[in-house]
Amino acid sequence: MNLLVSLLGPRFWIPAYVALLVGLFVPGDFSWVKPSVKYALGGILFFTALKIPFGEVVGGLGDRRLLGRCGWMALAKLALLPALAWAVTRLIAPDWAAGVALVMMMPAGLSSVALTDLHRGDRVLALFLIIITSVLAPLTVPAGMALIHPGPSPDLARLADQAVYILTMLAVPFAAAQAVRLALPKAIAAGMAWWGRGSILCLVVMILVSVLANRSGWAAWPAATMLAPLALACLASLIALGATLLLRRWLAAGAVTAFACAALYMNNGLSIVYATEFHPGDAHVILPCVLMQVPMVAMVVLWGRWAKPHESEDAPT
Repeated sequence: MNLLVSLLGPRFWIPAYVALLVGLFVPGDFSWVKPSVKYALGGILFFTALKIPFGEVVGGLGDRRLLGRCGWMALAKLALLPALAWAVTRLIAPDWAAGVALVMMMPAGLSSVALTDLHRGDRVLALFLIIITSVLAPLTVPAGMALIHPGPSPDLARLADQAVYILTMLAVPFAAAQAVRLALPKAIAAGMAWWGRGSILCLVVMILVSVLANRSGWAAWPAATMLAPLALACLASLIALGATLLLRRWLAAGAVTAFACAALYMNNGLSIVYATEFHPGDAHVILPCVLMQVPMVAMVVLWGRWAKPHESEDAPT
């Protein structure tokens, strides 16, 4: 039991990386598992949202300073960092630029609240970064992909379909979790330690099925070909890490940590679901979204150890 708790907790990166390797190299045709990708993502969001009291959301709505800070941080997360990553990738390997930009355009991952807590950051700011980036993503992601992805631009109806799809994938699990919290408050409180583990289990499943479902797009490629999208995903993460380190000059450590966890640990599961739905079989779009899981974990660990917040919160704001 202790081993299971560890693998679905601090050492979650072990089953995550194992699932990635199994998905990439196990023989067979698994295209039939494609419909399960969105349900695995829904499970991640549902279990994570079980740990988010709706009262925290309502309480923060009256804090203008918080909302103002979230506004420019969301702009940096959803537009500035993806634009930088896209521009650099386009100079180096233009075929992969759209896929790298897509995963960088994703909203903050729901796990970023827990990671912010772990590194003594501003939990409420992290929560609102998740909310605001998730609300804006249904507009920014389809619009961004229409600008940078090669081929004919989608019409307004298709953009609207993509926006509704993203909104549904985010809103339904969150609403369902809040309904369960209201209906079964004692049970939710009693099982609080397990909801995060349920989320991680769904994450591992999603990594596995998303790779298996889309592998036909790169099945004939040599294994070494995977190094290019992996290296580019790592480069994009380093760009986000560097930009976050610059903020330490102007913001208190807790606020910077909240932004760091949002920027470095994005909702790449949503990018996989989006790419699977709207760019099926396009390995140049899907692979960066899948392989981003590798640097995401590493960069958050780096932030916690190398860019550890100072004890003082007296930095200028």
